[in-house]
Amino acid sequence: MEENVLQPTEEIIDKNLTPSERAKSFKPEQKKHLSRRTRDYIFVIIMLLYPVLQFVITWAFVNINSLIHAFQYGRIDGTYEWAGFDQFIKIFDDFFNSSLNTTGVSWLNNTSVILLNSLGFAFITIFISLPLSLLFSYFLSKKMPLANVFRAIFFLPNIIPVVALTFAFAMGFDSTYGYLYDFMIWLGFNDNFFSVWPTSQIMVYIYCIWAGLGYNIILLSGAIGRIPKELFESAKLDHAGYFKEFIHVVIPCIWPTIVTLVILGMTNVLTLYLQPLLLTNGEGNTYTISLDIFLATASYSPAQYCSAAAKGLLCSAIWAPIIMLVRNLMSKKYQGVDY
Repeated sequence: MEENVLQPTEEIIDKNLTPSERAKSFKPEQKKHLSRRTRDYIFVIIMLLYPVLQFVITWAFVNINSLIHAFQYGRIDGTYEWAGFDQFIKIFDDFFNSSLNTTGVSWLNNTSVILLNSLGFAFITIFISLPLSLLFSYFLSKKMPLANVFRAIFFLPNIIPVVALTFAFAMGFDSTYGYLYDFMIWLGFNDNFFSVWPTSQIMVYIYCIWAGLGYNIILLSGAIGRIPKELFESAKLDHAGYFKEFIHVVIPCIWPTIVTLVILGMTNVLTLYLQPLLLTNGEGNTYTISLDIFLATASYSPAQYCSAAAKGLLCSAIWAPIIMLVRNLMSKKYQGVDY
């Protein structure tokens, strides 16, 4: 009996506690939680679910049929038969041995002109449009008067729909209303700007340079604006002029952006088709690889489907590794650029 008095039960102790002390002593039943590693895996799976589904639905599902057609023949009745690599052999044969020539240049057939036109877009983007954009962006960053106004003017072609923009561009060279017609005649061009090769292709190139400057300037201006001011102040202390500052400070600091624009310019070889289609409708031998494929698929001919599929697959298999190689080589030029 005495032992019970000295050692009260838990119920007696609980009754003697204040409400706050009783709340602190209460321990709810612990729930089982997922481990941190499991939660990380779930998060990664959820984040990857959308891009994987997008890839499957918009690329794999759509293009799987094209991959199959690249190794088939298409018949007039809409059926297909296995052709192996015959379509690819025919593409090489057309390039080297085709006698179809509507350019007036004896050593060029139409297939080689299509390839040259397409490669030309990469050339003008990388070696003309990009350097001009770099220079304009650099001088705009120097807080010149009306810098924001000029930036908006450069970007204006990217706001206007491409259909209206190509129409306005072509009208500028019209013999009746064009304000640039006399100037082009003075330079020695004939009056068939958009119908005779190579001037027809030159006009498409001029349009792409003009319309593409604004997009590049916006990206490059943003990259230059993020360069720490201390680097420019240090260059001034070393008596570096504009040229040295541009070469030794600006270019290395914005090199990742330059690499990105170069890669985008190289992809134009296989993706650009709308501009020549709207400006010339393919006349004047302004066909590109992608425009040729686009018009082939628009013909609703099974034979054209197979030929276009083989051409797209072959060009991608050749050009994609070249793009990756250029990217890797350029990325090694300035390593560890971080600010």
